[in-house]
Amino acid sequence: MGLSVSPSFIIPTHTESFGLGRQLPVTDYLDRLQAYVEAAERVGFVGAFIYDFPGAMDPWLAAFDLLEHSTRLQPIVAVRPHTEVAESLARRLVDLRYRYGRPVHVNLVSGATGSARSAADLADPGAARRRLADYAADLRAELRRRAGASGTGTLVFTPASRTPGRVGADCVLTTARPRAELARTLARIDAAEPGSPVAVLVGAIARETSAQAWAAAGELYPDDRRLAVASRLFRAQLLSSEHVERYRFADKAEVHDEVLWYGASAGAIDAPKLVGSVEDVTRWLADCIDDGATELIIDLPPNPEEFVHIAQVLDLLLDTPRPQMR
Repeated sequence: MGLSVSPSFIIPTHTESFGLGRQLPVTDYLDRLQAYVEAAERVGFVGAFIYDFPGAMDPWLAAFDLLEHSTRLQPIVAVRPHTEVAESLARRLVDLRYRYGRPVHVNLVSGATGSARSAADLADPGAARRRLADYAADLRAELRRRAGASGTGTLVFTPASRTPGRVGADCVLTTARPRAELARTLARIDAAEPGSPVAVLVGAIARETSAQAWAAAGELYPDDRRLAVASRLFRAQLLSSEHVERYRFADKAEVHDEVLWYGASAGAIDAPKLVGSVEDVTRWLADCIDDGATELIIDLPPNPEEFVHIAQVLDLLLDTPRPQMR
């Protein structure tokens, strides 16, 4: 289809399931990470998002593991500005670029739940948005001071928010939602962050036929009472507008647009999944790009073998060669 997008994915955590269950033995965790990394690099993925939430490993240690086990993936690390000064972060980014010869990016987040946010952010969401913008500016200034004109190649990402205020990010993140709603969301982001690229996060279960894809979805995401309970507990703590909207769409219907599925046990903890034939999934993504999305983030699949099927979608959707992060 002649489209040019840099695909990214979410890296696996060090626990049995994503952020839940017991910690894996270290060798098992690293073997699993290696399997995902190799599969993602074969497909042509570029960015690798690293989340920060209570059950996750420290995101910078996870970033180090990713850099050690990959040859070209570029980490995009979640950073909560109230936990670290920009000067310290800039030093780490400059040194990692030197050490591994590729850029490391940051995803500036306030935190999805109240416990993840600072008291000041909870008291005034508008001021919190302004602090994200100030932090992004301070980080860029410190990177220029340390790295000079050549820079580090670091990009600043941030999630979309319904709280007014421009952060000035290099890329704004949002989650897939029903097509009409997504078009409105992309227009709202463009008004808030004019000219900024927008990345859409979505899962993908693609097969030769739609029937095969739906059968695979049932096998890949069986009913899991533990995940369902965790989803309800997570929902009770939510402040993030992106996550709140995921639950709202899931409440309305399990399937939207015939392919956008909210029915996995984890509910809106995870991104919704596109389930259908390779052509159906590709068509939905192409329409999404037509509406203004410029980057694509594929949610972590249940196993690395799924990247073979995801590659079929990307081959149909995107230009090759794919590797780039601007």
